Amino acid sequence: MDTVAPTADNRRTWTIVSDDNCPVVRFLSRLVKSCDSHEFFRFVGKENNDEHSRKLFRELSASPWSLLLIDDHGQRLQGPEAIPFILKNLPSGRLACVAYLIPGTMWLTQQLYLSVSRNRKQLAKLRVSSSQQTEPGQAA
Repeated sequence: MDTVAPTADNRRTWTIVSDDNCPVVRFLSRLVKSCDSHEFFRFVGKENNDEHSRKLFRELSASPWSLLLIDDHGQRLQGPEAIPFILKNLPSGRLACVAYLIPGTMWLTQQLYLSVSRNRKQLAKLRVSSSQQTEPGQAA
């Protein structure tokens, strides 16, 4: 079981492994990064080239989800189950966690998240297709 080293001041830390090829996942990762003022999270995506990161990304690739959260003790949460743990460590995120107390919220989150996770490869292709523009005078 892989673990994440605790910080020098002994605060709890997490590693977020995400499929950053997917535009939805990439947007949400950027959002979490910008809100993570206390730097509770370490982010691992395809751009990380060390062996430990590649191993974590392979683990994520074998999962139906596009998110893997690992705490400093090696505990793992995947997909929507990780969201409340991420939110509670962001400014005002605790307020958003309250939504998970409403019956059915986790089920709805799981359905939406699974849809994005299942289609993340197609979503990544949309990004490439939309960036390819035709020359003036060329047929589309």
